[in-house]
Amino acid sequence: AADMSCRLGWLSEEDRTRIVRLVARANLPVRPPEGMTGERFLSLMAVDKKVLDGQLRLVLLKGIGQAVITSGFDPDILRDTVNGY
Repeated sequence: AADMSCRLGWLSEEDRTRIVRLVARANLPVRPPEGMTGERFLSLMAVDKKVLDGQLRLVLLKGIGQAVITSGFDPDILRDTVNGY
């Protein structure tokens, strides 16, 4: 979410880095599991509980502490984000 929000220009690179470090320090994953491809990740997202009426909704960040639920994002940016790992 932090990486995609940064790619959308909603979150600064500094805030993205801060969030990734905090999540890692909490021993939570910051990368997909070994062997998870971007296409597989996207196919799993398509059946996630956040899909409503066929639209994938994501929780993204406008800033630290400013989460939004949206389906208004460029699918190419989502694809770039999941393939970026």
